[in-house]
Parts: sequence; structure tokens; C-alpha cells
Amino acid sequence: MQKVTLPILLSILLASTTCFGQTKAIDSLQRIIALQKHDTTEINAMAGLSFEFLRKDLSKTKSYAHQTIKLARSLNAASQLGNGYFYLVTSHQNSGTLDSALYYLDLLGKLSEAHPSKWKMAANYNQAAGLFYKNTGQPKKALSYMIKNLILMKTESESKAGLLLNIGNIHYDLVEYKNSSEYYLQSLRMFEKNGSKRGESYCLQSLGNTFMLLKQYDASKKYFERALKLKKEQNDTRGMISSTMGLGDVNKELGQHVTSEQLYLQALKLAREIKIPAEEGRGLYQLGLLYKRMGDVDKAREHMSQALLLTRQIGDSLTSAKIKSEMIGIDLKVQQELQTEQTLLNNLNTMIALGDKNTEALEYGRLSDYYAIRKQFDKAYFYQKKYEALTDSVKGNAMVLQLKELEGKYNSEKNEREIAILKKDQELQTLALSKQRANTTIIVIILFSVLIIGGLLINRYRVMNRTKRLLEIETVRNNIARDLHDDMGSALSSINILSQVALVEKNGNTQSYLQRIGEQSARMMEDMSDMVWSINPRNDSMTQVLIRMREFASEIFELKNIDYQFIENDIEHLKLNAEQRKNLFLIFKEAINNAAKYSGANRVEIGLQQRGHVLEMAVSDHGHGFDEQAIKAGNGLRNMRERAKEIKGTLELRSAVGKGTEIILTLPIA
Repeated sequence: MQKVTLPILLSILLASTTCFGQTKAIDSLQRIIALQKHDTTEINAMAGLSFEFLRKDLSKTKSYAHQTIKLARSLNAASQLGNGYFYLVTSHQNSGTLDSALYYLDLLGKLSEAHPSKWKMAANYNQAAGLFYKNTGQPKKALSYMIKNLILMKTESESKAGLLLNIGNIHYDLVEYKNSSEYYLQSLRMFEKNGSKRGESYCLQSLGNTFMLLKQYDASKKYFERALKLKKEQNDTRGMISSTMGLGDVNKELGQHVTSEQLYLQALKLAREIKIPAEEGRGLYQLGLLYKRMGDVDKAREHMSQALLLTRQIGDSLTSAKIKSEMIGIDLKVQQELQTEQTLLNNLNTMIALGDKNTEALEYGRLSDYYAIRKQFDKAYFYQKKYEALTDSVKGNAMVLQLKELEGKYNSEKNEREIAILKKDQELQTLALSKQRANTTIIVIILFSVLIIGGLLINRYRVMNRTKRLLEIETVRNNIARDLHDDMGSALSSINILSQVALVEKNGNTQSYLQRIGEQSARMMEDMSDMVWSINPRNDSMTQVLIRMREFASEIFELKNIDYQFIENDIEHLKLNAEQRKNLFLIFKEAINNAAKYSGANRVEIGLQQRGHVLEMAVSDHGHGFDEQAIKAGNGLRNMRERAKEIKGTLELRSAVGKGTEIILTLPIA
């Protein structure tokens, strides 16, 4: 079963407990801290309290996070230290102190770099960085960190459900609604399977936002109402703010302005109570939009100005740019300050950089209006076409007529200029047309030739690739047959013989035979698992090989209390065939088992790197070592050398008494 670090589990699982359950959890954690044992259990309890107060009281979250860091440093507990940094990043970001959030994010990153063998710490950093950049309006940057964590999570768990939800939200910010909806539904299914009501509420919230943008207001309202009900049951104040604002948005679009205003004011009150500037700024912005639509210029200006101050304070450049664009035209002073060509172009560039395609489309529309008023119809037409191409939603007659009008004015001016030019260079144009025809004929001939040659090359490639694939399949089949005959057949024969002996045994040794049968069957199951894994095409990537290697090393060394370091240098892109993958992993397993059983080492180093067209794997321990010439050769070393030979590789053993052992495999790759 895959393990995850505490901040990842708590920040994206969003555990489904009722208000009573949360209070009970807080009491239990505080009782653990009161014992003052100063151990890792107390550190984890402090981190748990940091999470519990994250959506209720940010000052308490910071306090417990600092206590976590202090105790973790005294105990030299790197993983728990990372937990403390994680909660300080999140709490400072939510409270609008971005400099502090970035400071602790940098510390978390350096801590992860200092412990490269602890992949869980890297996952912790990826999660913190992804959420930070998402919430500061940098969705493209956030997505890269989230995808790194998705690669690490194989099993369907609440952790993976939360991560899918976060990735869906980033695609939503990038206006990739098909992708976002797919991730939301995957996440919702996982949350429901694991019984996480809070996770379900967040998925419903996100689906409500998506239907809202698609103008499916009835469906959107139902999702928001279901989400709000679940969030009230969980006593999730911040979640209640988001759902209440969503219902306010729906009612605003339906023209129910009074209801919309009441909902926005409720959300704004909650945001101020729990002191979250980001949500307060959003509430002020939505109220400003509502008052602007209602024609109340004074209230619109007041709320927009307050929202602009807050969004600048917390570093949300995306929302700040939206507010500045919306403020155009509220009054003459603001219009004179903001409605300039350069300001509009700056806002457009901001939206393009941040990936907000919705607002980018609005900026194209504003630029089109700006140039149309100034009778620069060529530019007005250009930006109107940009708007049309991006939104792909212009179906109304009024918009079509507006586009035709701009197009007509633009073409009229263009024709006048072309007539004047045509009189001066008519002869040059005739010559150019003749040259163009000749060039066109040549280009057509070249393209036709390229298509024929390309078709022949593609067909040849397909035939060769199909032949190669058939050979690979035949090789795999032969290897499977050989392994089944040699390994499985031998094991089954042994089990058969032992069971028959046990049946007729009369001297009380039956238990010993049964134990040997159990050992044989366990080994056979492990060999079968390795065989199935090696031929599964899903495991073709080196990333999957590395994950399985890490899991095996962790299972073996943690039981023996052996510290280990796993280092690979940019080899995730490599592709191994089934035979290479199987033998590489089996050689690795044998080397790890030998180090754990015989070396007596307390530390093992594992390294994988690419040197030109060769993949090199080294397993080194700092144990007793041995003289290979002075010991009886066993099956393990012989099997490793034979497996290396099967994949055209070489295996080198370096060992001396008292100096440890190093096994180096070199494997040629394409």
C-alpha cells in the first residue's frame, strides 16, 4: 500500500469528519501534546492540529506549525520538519503574507534537495509549490508540480482523489473545461468510494463552477447547493464561503440581484470572521460587479477599489488585472487613468502570461471597442476576430452584425488603398502573377514527390516495426514458457513431493514439510508477480521501474533498519523492453537481498545513471565485504551474471574483506 506524507494527506484528502468529529480529533491531539513526551508522536499531533485549524483559525495553525518545527529540529526529524514548513506556507499564503509564504516554501525546497532519497519529501514540496502557484494566479507553473506528484501515486486513494481535484481546478483556470470536468469526475468517484464527504463537497463545488461558465445555471445551482450542504455538515467555513459566492454568481446571472447581494454579503462576512484576505477580496470584487450591473456606480467603485487593494496585497496579479479591466468606465477619473491603449495591452499580456483565456477574450473585446471608437477599423477588426476565435461562442445576431460592420469598414478602407496602389504597379503585378504560377507548379510537383516518398517510407517503417514487434512477442513468449517450465515447474514439483512426503510422514515432522511448502509457494507467487509486472506494457517507462525498485528497497531495508540512498540522474525518459526490464529488476532484487542478509552494513547506496548508450546501475554497501575466491560460489551471483548476459550486459563484483561490496551492472540501451 502506498504511503504519503502528512501534509499531502491532510491538505488534499480533506478528511470527512463532522463538526463533532473534528472537535473530538482536536481534543485527542491536544491530550497527546499535554503528555510532553517530546517524540515523533507529539510532532505529528502538532502537525494534525495545524491542519485542523487551517480552515478555522490561521493564527493557531501558525503557532502549532512553529512548535512542530522547533521539536522536529531538536529531534533531527527531517520529514516532520517539512510538515511544519508546509503548513506555514499555506497559512501565510491564506493570510496574505506572501513574502513569508515564499520564505518557507524555499526552506521546504532546500530540505527536499538535502534528502534526495526521501521521495515523500519531494512529493510534499511539489504539493506546497503547486498550491502556492495556483492560488497566486500562475496555473501553468502550478500544473507542472501537480503532475509530478500524480506520477508518484499509483493506487486509488483519498490522496490521489485530492490531487486529481487540484489538477482539475488548474485546468479550469486554464479554460480547459473538458479536461477539468474529467478530472473532477474521477476525483468525485474516488472520494465517494473512500467515504470522504468533504472531498465530495469540493468536487461538487468545482462542477458547479464549470456549469456556471457554460451558462447551465440550473445545473450549476444544484451543484452549489449540494456542496454548501456538505460543507455546513463539516463545519468548513472557508468552503461555505466558496459555495455561497457560487450561488451568488448564479443568481446574478439569472437577474435575481437582491438574492445575489445577500449571498455575497454573507460570504464576505464569513471571510472577514476567519481573516482570509483572498476570499474577502473575491467577495468585494463580486459585489462590485453586481453593483456595476445594477447601475450603482458609487458602490461599484467603492467595492472594486477595496478589492484591488486586497488583491495587490496578497500578490494575486490575475484578479488585480481583472479588477482594473472591469473598472474601465465606472467614472471619468478611472476611465482616464486606465482606458489607454497601453493599459489595455498590458492587461491583455498579463492574461496571456497567466493563462486565463476567459479574461483574455474579454480584453480582446475591449481593445476592439477601443479602436472602433477611434475609427481605427483595421485594428478593431483584428481584435474582434481574436475575440471570436478564442471564445468560439458568438451566435447572436447582434454580435454577428457588429462583426460584419467592422469587417465592412475595414475592407472599404483597404480597397481604397489597394485601388491607388494598383494604378501604379499593374505591370509589376502581372509579372508577379506569372512568376507565382510557375512557383506554384514547381511547389505542387515537389509536394507530390514528397508525399509519394513519405508514403513509401512510412509503409516501410510500419512493416519493419510490425516485424520487430512480432519478434519481440515471440521472444517474450519463449521466455515466459522457459520461466514457467524452469521456475514454476520446479517449484510445483517440489511442493508436490513435499506434500506426498508429509502425507506419509509418521515421525512428527509434518509441520516442517508444511513450512517448506509454504516457503516454496510464497517464492513462486513472488516470481509470478515479477513475471506479470515485467510483461505488462504499462510498465514500459523507466519511471515505473524506478517506483517498483524504490518500493522493494524500502520494504527490505526498513525491516532491517538499514539507511539507504537512491540516486538516479535524469533517466525517467528511457524505455526498456520486457526482457531488459525483467532482468534489470531481478538483478537489483538479488543485490538488495544480499546486502540486507549478508553484508552487515548499516547504509546502502543505489545509483542509476546513463553514460552515453549505456545504463549503469551500482549497489554499494559499507559492510563486511568478502573474498569471492575464498568462499563457495552460490546461485545468487551466478544467476545475476547469467541475467546480465541475457540482456547483453556485464556484471562486475568489487569486494574485499572489511571494505564492503559493490555490484555494478552495465546495460546497453538504444
